[in-house]
Amino acid sequence: MRFGINLRGDLAKLSDEEIGAKYEALISDIERLVQSTREGARRKPFYLAAMASFGWRGLLHAPIFYKMQAVVFGCLHVLQGNSSINRNGIELYLLDCEFKDTRDEIKRRVRRRQLAAA
Repeated sequence: MRFGINLRGDLAKLSDEEIGAKYEALISDIERLVQSTREGARRKPFYLAAMASFGWRGLLHAPIFYKMQAVVFGCLHVLQGNSSINRNGIELYLLDCEFKDTRDEIKRRVRRRQLAAA
C-alpha cells in the first residue's frame, strides 16, 4: 500500500464502473505518452528521468501537491544542469501519480469487500 495521507475524496465518490473506466483511460494515456516520447526522443524515455528526479508521490496525495512537487523538483533538476527532463516527463509523472491513486482506491475497495464478506 502507500505511505502518505490520502486526500483523494474525488476517487472515493466514483462508482465501480467509473473508476474502472478511469483506470483504463489512464493506462491508455500513459502508453500513448511513453510511445510518443520514445519515438520523438530516440533514446531512453523521459519518464525514467522524471521518476529518478521525483521518485515518489509525497506525503500528501492530491493532484495539486503532485504539480507543486513536479515544479520544485523539475526546477532543481534543471538547476543541476540536467536537461534530460522535459514537459513529457512531467506529464508522465503526473499521469503516473493519478494512476497509482486510482489503483490504490481500487485496492481499498477490494479489501473492504473482502472484509465485509468474511
